[in-house]
Amino acid sequence: MKDTYIPLDIIFIDDDSEVLSIYKGKPLDESIAEEDNVKYVLELNQDSGVKEGDELDYDEDPDEELPTMKVIGSDGSV
Repeated sequence: MKDTYIPLDIIFIDDDSEVLSIYKGKPLDESIAEEDNVKYVLELNQDSGVKEGDELDYDEDPDEELPTMKVIGSDGSV
């Protein structure tokens, strides 16, 4: 995480919008995080509460430039 001074969760998401894995990024660490069969990568503050198996959902609002992205926990919580 070159030039990044805060710890991040690097979240790998597949074609089915399911969280495959979460890499714990360390500030200024230049290690490469890898995962197979990834469609999206989401970066959040570390210890975000997102877990493997959670699902990603996003709503497209015509009044907004970008879709709103939500992570749905295994218990159905957003």
